[in-house]
Amino acid sequence: MEVFLELIRYTVPSMVMLIFTLLLVRWFLKSENDRRKQELLMGQNMNSLPMRIAAYERLTLFLERISAESIIIREQPHARTVKELQANLLKAIRTEYEHNMAMQVHLPPRTWMMVRNAKEEMIKTVNISANMVKPGDASMALGKTILEQFPNTANYHFKKALDSLKTDVQSFYNL
Repeated sequence: MEVFLELIRYTVPSMVMLIFTLLLVRWFLKSENDRRKQELLMGQNMNSLPMRIAAYERLTLFLERISAESIIIREQPHARTVKELQANLLKAIRTEYEHNMAMQVHLPPRTWMMVRNAKEEMIKTVNISANMVKPGDASMALGKTILEQFPNTANYHFKKALDSLKTDVQSFYNL
């Protein structure tokens, strides 16, 4: 019995020490693993940041290019009638959108939805304005009608989308 007690006397402290050491090693390995994951994520963010900023720049340019003033100045010289200008404007908006569609992978879904809404509002403004003038009139009549309608409708969506893009980019610098 005395041998058994002597054995327990040496074994129990050794077991406590072993368990304490195992828990300490486990905690250290977990913390080291978390640190490495964080370093990897930071490295990935630093590598992808230039691409993300380029996406925001391209989408800002997209919104500027499809704004009423910009697109009418660019497309009006190529059209003679309202119908031709309407077709040219819609084609230009859709082409610009398709050209920049891949940039959505770099944006939060909410921001991308605002960019899409701005595009849709511009298309709607063109179509509504085209219905307000005669199809055979000079293209200048459609341009004038769009510019009169634009501040009341699509401008709100353009401003909202641009503000969202700016807010997202600012969050990159506030890390």
